[in-house]
Amino acid sequence: MESAQLLDILGNENRRKILHLLASKPCYMSEIAERLDVGAKAILGHLLLLEKAGLIEASVDDQRRKYFHIMDNLRLEVFVSPYSFEVATTMIEVREPIEHSAGHVLSDLKSLYGKIQEMIETRQKILQEYQEIQADIADALGQSMEVIENIVDENIEAEILYALLKGQMTSRALSIQLGIPEYVLEKYLSRMDSKKLIKEDENSYSID
Repeated sequence: MESAQLLDILGNENRRKILHLLASKPCYMSEIAERLDVGAKAILGHLLLLEKAGLIEASVDDQRRKYFHIMDNLRLEVFVSPYSFEVATTMIEVREPIEHSAGHVLSDLKSLYGKIQEMIETRQKILQEYQEIQADIADALGQSMEVIENIVDENIEAEILYALLKGQMTSRALSIQLGIPEYVLEKYLSRMDSKKLIKEDENSYSID
């Protein structure tokens, strides 16, 4: 599913509460409705939407009752800066749990918790490095936009030039990405071509 669709789905508070509940254990629909104090019909609608999105799945127990659980590990990232808006999703494979002998449950639990703490610390270091890289990207984007604004006459020209920094595109692709009608773009593309800001090659445009 597209990242934008996931954002729409997760924008609902009750759906986020359902996922939060299922993160602790699988639940029957009646359990979810009771815990959230929401009608069963509404809960069913949320569950079906989450299931369709691939976030949860349903299983049947020995008594033929359906319960729901989170299907996979998913990381959804949103990066917003004055120069970009990006949404990305990453699926993380769920590994089979390791079985431990009953006689060493407590020692195994302490060992696992120690590993969890180490991994959390490692994740924090990686996130810190990631934030520093994102700051560098935002700074570079800002400098790029300053250069673009100094060589164009209108905002739409700046948007076109910035889009073409990512690679060659057709007028149709530019229209879709920028949300500007193709017939409106064509006059800007023609003007920018005449100013040698961009070049046209077989109905595609790129930075000259």
